[in-house]
Amino acid sequence: MVNRDNALRILGLMVLLFSSTILFAQTATGTINATLDNKSGITLVFDTAPGSVTLGNSGTSAASANFGIISAFGTLSAGVTRPSVGPTTFTVQTVFDVNVIEGGLTSANYTLTANLAAAAPTGISYKVDAVSLTTAAQTITTVGAYNVDVAHNLGLVVSMSAPGAGGPAVGFPITATINFTATAN
Repeated sequence: MVNRDNALRILGLMVLLFSSTILFAQTATGTINATLDNKSGITLVFDTAPGSVTLGNSGTSAASANFGIISAFGTLSAGVTRPSVGPTTFTVQTVFDVNVIEGGLTSANYTLTANLAAAAPTGISYKVDAVSLTTAAQTITTVGAYNVDVAHNLGLVVSMSAPGAGGPAVGFPITATINFTATAN
């Protein structure tokens, strides 16, 4: 005959085993209702072109190009070329890539413009491809291809006149900011 205390212990042990099995087999579920607003758009990225000056911040929309020391004659930094030396000016240039990335647009291509943020220093003019830059937006291309690197030339036309006679200052860095704008067609 089982005494009452043993029966309670066996019953308690069975309840404990049964309830622990139930605790381990429990599950829970849930849902998240996500809402988004997909917007179309474009972004402009500058990439270093093969054989050109290595851009600072390549792969971003705020890159820099350091031409190093330039002159009408003599050695230039890697990636800088001197396509012309004339009687009054010389030109140095490098290639850079523009990649306009698009998403969700029906536009087949884009227009690219560029302008100087401030007037060019005395004795220097800037150009992208064959387009001379001013502080007003100048059209570089009207049918740019999306999602690929498109090569462009950044040129500096430098006067060979002496400083004070129309030539640029010598012996210290000259900088300029060029603003680019891509507009979906």
